[in-house]
Amino acid sequence: MGISDLPTTGLVAKVQGVHDSMVTNAVAFPAPVPSMVDLQKDIDALAAANALVVANGGKAAYTAKRAAEKLVRADVKKLAAYVQLVSGGDTDVIALSSFEVVKRGSKIGELDPPKNLGSKLTNMTGRASLIWEREDGADMHHVFMSTSNDPFKWELIGATSKSRFNVDSLEPGTFYWFAVTALGAAGESSKSEPCVVMAAA
Repeated sequence: MGISDLPTTGLVAKVQGVHDSMVTNAVAFPAPVPSMVDLQKDIDALAAANALVVANGGKAAYTAKRAAEKLVRADVKKLAAYVQLVSGGDTDVIALSSFEVVKRGSKIGELDPPKNLGSKLTNMTGRASLIWEREDGADMHHVFMSTSNDPFKWELIGATSKSRFNVDSLEPGTFYWFAVTALGAAGESSKSEPCVVMAAA
């Protein structure tokens, strides 16, 4: 996603670029999640919060900036997952969104699903912090969530090039089920074994 090390001012510029590219290439991205209207609202809110911090630097301004930054980063996670899904891994389509394209390794055959999906302790309320073993040849991972296990109702909630992923804004103390797939030059693996996690309270 190319945003992990960006300061909030850089985040605004980066995400605005992604927004503008996806609006320009709306034919390739017909139903983005979140919508471009909602994304623009969140970008504008972060830009305004940044300006407020520069203007007075008070505690309320910093709190507002952190809240706005959290929203934009969550938006980008969802958007990256959407772009990966609609592109089918086509680097030309991904490039239309202004997201960076992960350089693919050589084709090594179908990937096994990621192993040892689990969670680590976090004191961030409403967060599930997922970790798993990376598959050799995996460029990217899709993260799925279900609110029930009988039956599972999997929803794609994010994409990451790392072997960890934080899911935020969950109901504290509630159980959620997660699964992960690996994406490489040969396509997408099947889902990992499900993992049940209680969101931090």
